[in-house]
Amino acid sequence: MTQIPAGWYPDPDPAQSLPDVQRYWDGQQWTEHVHAPAGPAPAYPGESAAQSGQSGQSGQPGQPHAGQAPAYPVQGPSGQLPGSSAQVPGGPATTPDGQQLAGWWRRVGAYVLDILVVTPVVLVLALPWVREIVSAYADLVSEAMRAAEPGGTGPDPTSLTTDLAVPFLILTLIGLGVNFAYHVSFLKWKAATPGKLVLGLRVRLRETPGPLSWGTVLLRWLGQFGYGLLGLVPVLGTILSIYPLIDSLWPLWDAKKQAVHDKIAKTNVVRHSR
Repeated sequence: MTQIPAGWYPDPDPAQSLPDVQRYWDGQQWTEHVHAPAGPAPAYPGESAAQSGQSGQSGQPGQPHAGQAPAYPVQGPSGQLPGSSAQVPGGPATTPDGQQLAGWWRRVGAYVLDILVVTPVVLVLALPWVREIVSAYADLVSEAMRAAEPGGTGPDPTSLTTDLAVPFLILTLIGLGVNFAYHVSFLKWKAATPGKLVLGLRVRLRETPGPLSWGTVLLRWLGQFGYGLLGLVPVLGTILSIYPLIDSLWPLWDAKKQAVHDKIAKTNVVRHSR
């Protein structure tokens, strides 16, 4: 049979869905996403409209799935059924092909879980420089206590800045390196970090499902964490310190539920049934 491109087609098992329902074919297999079309569905390549949905090989358009679970229309953004003008108040937001988007709190929870995984690794790898930082602050406290005594002199802040410059730089670089390896490798491998996997989330291209390319994964990481590289520049780092907050809050008011780094990489975080 001719290779079928991704898109909406007549449900291969209409007996288990509502009349005139279309199901999304991702180019390799049927997905769980269905909707009620506004107009007639396209015929499969090489078939007429009358033939579409009537013949084919197992697992491809036109072949019913034995034992397939009942399918129901999936609501789109603002409660609108994809391809339909019908409005359903309070419906969950979805991607254009009907996959439900992740809620903000669930995304935050996944991010916190990832921090709990990454932070101990960074601290272990950067242990010598972490000790230098702790020692420098301990000396500062001791000097401040001696300064409070009669005849004592206050600590020299310039000396502290000089002592901490190199350890903080190394700690930052190690943190960025671990963060890069963690996020990029898991997104390319599983389309999700461990935190997202635990909470049933995945990252996907907004317009089309399928594996994430290296370019998409790298763009997404740069959009989310690349500010840390620019943050090594003193003045610029201070200006950019507000960026993580803006980026994390952006899905709260964005119609597509995208953070800034999602918009840069053209991705969405979606709910994924396990």
